[in-house]
Amino acid sequence: MERTTFNDLGLIEPILKALVEEGYTHPTPIQAQAIPHLAQGRDLLGCAQTGTGKTAAFAIPILQELHQNPAAGKKAIRTLILTPTRELAIQIGESFTSYGRHLGLKHTVIFGGVGQKPQTDALHRGVDIVVATPGRLLDLMSQGYVHLNGLEIFVLDEADRMLDMGFIHDVKKVIAKLPAKRQTLFFSATMPPEIAKLANSILTNPVKVEVAPQSTTAEKVDQHLYFVDRTDKNKLLLHLLEGDTIREALIFTRTKHGANKVAKLLVQAGHGAEAIHGNKSQSARQQALKNFKEGKLRAWWPRTSQRAASTSMASRTSSTSTSRTSPRHTCIALAAQAAPVPAGVPSASATTRRRNSSATSSA
Repeated sequence: MERTTFNDLGLIEPILKALVEEGYTHPTPIQAQAIPHLAQGRDLLGCAQTGTGKTAAFAIPILQELHQNPAAGKKAIRTLILTPTRELAIQIGESFTSYGRHLGLKHTVIFGGVGQKPQTDALHRGVDIVVATPGRLLDLMSQGYVHLNGLEIFVLDEADRMLDMGFIHDVKKVIAKLPAKRQTLFFSATMPPEIAKLANSILTNPVKVEVAPQSTTAEKVDQHLYFVDRTDKNKLLLHLLEGDTIREALIFTRTKHGANKVAKLLVQAGHGAEAIHGNKSQSARQQALKNFKEGKLRAWWPRTSQRAASTSMASRTSSTSTSRTSPRHTCIALAAQAAPVPAGVPSASATTRRRNSSATSSA
């Protein structure tokens, strides 16, 4: 049976050209399932994990809709994508830039932690699409910079993380300001009761697309656990990074100090590395993300509280859309334990495999 191609989805030539330039060949399951329904204006409930290509699943049909049906009269915000973190907002903005490079549509990304003037200047010039985090968006709405009365499409991305991060009330405040007549896209990797209730309240006869069982481990991740004395964790980490078996690594630490300490250790050992945590400025964090994506860093140390943003970034760094040839990932946990290594747990040298990227958690 032949695989579905993007040409089979009824996409316009400028978007197909951009996808070819991005190296995309075949849509992922969520893209193949969602794009035809979204092109028909249907509401959608998507249950999909990070790394399944869901950003392209909503960005592509949104761009096509806005291009084929230009707004009449004064420029208004026609699409709002609400997302939990600054890093994810930036990545989604980059996706709209990539897929819409031949369309002439304008978008901007709104998030806190930086000055608002560049964002308000962009809004004043007029944009079709806004990608935003809830807090800064509400701030700009209260100041009169953002008006959503002309909104046509609303996307709530990673709703379960919104709940986990305490943003759900801000999300509800934004939803209360949206016009009743709109197309709504709702994405969540899991569906806890409060998220299910929210979805039911804002979706109208939605199509449901589920590409993986809820709360399952991503299939593209090979997991390994090493029990090691606390004093030997750094030695094991250095051993795992020997050679080119692990070309890129995300390493999580419990504290900001721990992130700095491990990054310094690896730099001294000759590995390109940077730490990222709450004490770093937003510009420094964005630069670290940029360096990692461009391959200038081999290892990147987020503090554990940065885990959601960093694992999301890792998935998009290697496979922004899995319509490309996608690498697998290796997840390695180093657990401090004074007891002997349990029987059946393989040694470091026996379990290391050649992968394009790796996420390591230092307990």
